[in-house]
Amino acid sequence: MLQLKLPRVPAGSGAPLPPEWRWENDAARRSAVVLLGRREFLKAATILLAALAVPVTRARRALARVRGGFFTAQELATLEALVDRILPPDHDPGAKALGAAAYIEGLLTAFDDPGRVARIFAGGPFSNRNAFPDNKKGKPSRKRPKNDLKNFIPPTRVQELRWRAELFGSDQVPGAAFNDAALGGPLVGLRQIYRDGLKKVDDMATAMSGKSYAKLPPAEQDQLLVLFDAGAFQPDARRGGLTFISIVIEHTLEGCFALPEYGGNRGRRGWKMLGLEGDNQPLGFSIYSEAKDGYNERAHHPMSTANPDELRHGVLTPRPISTDASGIQDSIIMLAGLFGE
Repeated sequence: MLQLKLPRVPAGSGAPLPPEWRWENDAARRSAVVLLGRREFLKAATILLAALAVPVTRARRALARVRGGFFTAQELATLEALVDRILPPDHDPGAKALGAAAYIEGLLTAFDDPGRVARIFAGGPFSNRNAFPDNKKGKPSRKRPKNDLKNFIPPTRVQELRWRAELFGSDQVPGAAFNDAALGGPLVGLRQIYRDGLKKVDDMATAMSGKSYAKLPPAEQDQLLVLFDAGAFQPDARRGGLTFISIVIEHTLEGCFALPEYGGNRGRRGWKMLGLEGDNQPLGFSIYSEAKDGYNERAHHPMSTANPDELRHGVLTPRPISTDASGIQDSIIMLAGLFGE
C-alpha cells in the first residue's frame, strides 16, 4: 500500500513541510505516478499538501475537488444513506445503487470544469441504445446512431446566469441579484443548501443517536427521516416553500429515472424498475416495411395486441399493480370525483 508518513501538524498552523515527509519507497512513488498520470498526480499532491496546512473541513473539500467532486467523504456517505431511505433497496436497487448521489453531485458541479460544456441540457436527438430501422425489410438494421445525448448543449447567456444563481446563490453571481430585493432576499444556492443540510442531518443524528446518519441502522435512519420531513427543516420561500428534504427527494427521483447521461439511472435499472424501455428512437415500436407497404410490430413491443407478459394461455391477463400504484390510482379517482369529472 502506498503510504506517506506525515508528522502531526496543527490544522491552520501554516507550518512549513518538515523534511521527514517522504514516500515509503521509490517503487511506491513511481506506481502512484503511473496510476494517476503525471499531471493528475502533481495536481493531487499539490492540493493535498496545501490542504494539510488548513482546517480539516477545508482540507476535505480540497480532496473532494481532486476527484472532481463537491462533497467530502462524510457528506457523500450521509447523502447516499439519505437517498437510500427515500428510495430504499428491496428486490430492486435503491437510490444509492442507481446513482442518485452521483447525479446530485454532477448537478452541483455542472459549471466546475471551465473546459467542458455545463452538464445541464443533454443533446440529442438520439442515444445509441437503439438501432436505425431498415425500412426496406421492416426490421432493425445493424447501424446505430452515435450517442448525441452525451454531447451537452451550451446554455444561453440568460440560462447560464439563472443556473449559476440556482447553484451558487444569486448574491454570488454578478448580474443575478437584480430581483432579490423584490423577492425578499437572495436566493441561497443549492451547493450551500446541501452543505448546510447534510451537516444538520449528521448533527441531529449524532445528538439523538450518538452516531452520524450513515452509521445508523436503516430503521433508525427511517425514524430520523420522518423527523426531518416533518419540520426539522424550515421551508424556503424563494424555492416555493420547499425544505431541504423536499429538494433531496426531488433530486433523488431525477437521479434514479432521468437519462443515464446525467449521471444516475445506472445500467438503466431505474427504467427497468418502472417497466420503461427509455428512449426507443430512432427504432420505435412499429417499423415501416417497403416490401409489404405496411408496418411490422416488434415482437416484444406490440402496438395492436396485448404485451406478451400479459398473456396467459392466450388469454389477456393484465399484470396486477403494486400497492403503491393502487394507492396513487385511488387518489386520482378521489380527486377526479371532487372536481366532478
